[in-house]
Amino acid sequence: MKVNLRHSVLPRLVLVAAVWCCAETGLSRAAMAADLPSIKSAPDVPATPDWIVTLSGQINTAPQYPGANRYAIYGVPGINIRRFGTTERFSTPDDGFGVSLYDTELLRVGPVGRFVGDRSRYDHHQLTGLAYVPPSIEIGGFAEFTPLSWLRARAEVRQAITGHDGLVATVGGDVWQKFGKFTLSAGPRVNFGNDKFADAYFAVTQAQAVANNLAGGNLRAYNPQGGLTSAGGIVALRYDFNDTWRATGFGGYQRLAGSVSGSPIVQYDGSRNQYTVGVEVAYSFRTMPWFGF
Repeated sequence: MKVNLRHSVLPRLVLVAAVWCCAETGLSRAAMAADLPSIKSAPDVPATPDWIVTLSGQINTAPQYPGANRYAIYGVPGINIRRFGTTERFSTPDDGFGVSLYDTELLRVGPVGRFVGDRSRYDHHQLTGLAYVPPSIEIGGFAEFTPLSWLRARAEVRQAITGHDGLVATVGGDVWQKFGKFTLSAGPRVNFGNDKFADAYFAVTQAQAVANNLAGGNLRAYNPQGGLTSAGGIVALRYDFNDTWRATGFGGYQRLAGSVSGSPIVQYDGSRNQYTVGVEVAYSFRTMPWFGF
């Protein structure tokens, strides 16, 4: 049976609205006739602190996979959250996505995450015979120490829950100086990875080496060990258009080190020198309180 909503629902809505208007008018008149001084106003509710959310988008060119000598263009999103009224912390485009659970002028600690793209043997003929490495989601924690207003040290430890399944760490520091609306920064970076990380990107089994050689490659069997994987640094120049928009240009360099640098994936058709160049644009806005926090 077809129901005409216009004719069945609309009259009821009009009736309810009319009844509500009459009731509201009666209540208003009753309130005016009552003893107004006896009416107690509701106590003021303390304002709940708001949040400042910064959304960023990054375009960069970087190696197509760890140890590659070919480059591709990538897009990387980012987010940062802080309480309204607190000072914005210094950050660089290579920081992981983090939220401070403990935050003082000297020390910040909280969870952190990173996303690493996949490595496909089908897109790179020199990797024929090797295993596919799916995209990696790395989750862990960070600690940041800021002893001076222009100096910080930062460490991240992250476990991959997909992809390479390894445990990795990044340790670094930065110095910075403001020049009007510009902020120039620079600092070193050192990266570490365990055996699982090294195996995923730099190992070659005997069977893989045979398959690669039959396909015209020249890889040999290799079993890397975890430990120091690379060392280098980053330089960034930020410009604040206003309190809402900013843009940052940056360049980074890492040189593969330790056992992974001797992998045939790096030696035969790759490079120990890994460069990154990009631009990041960020937009900040104030939000309403979330769940009373």
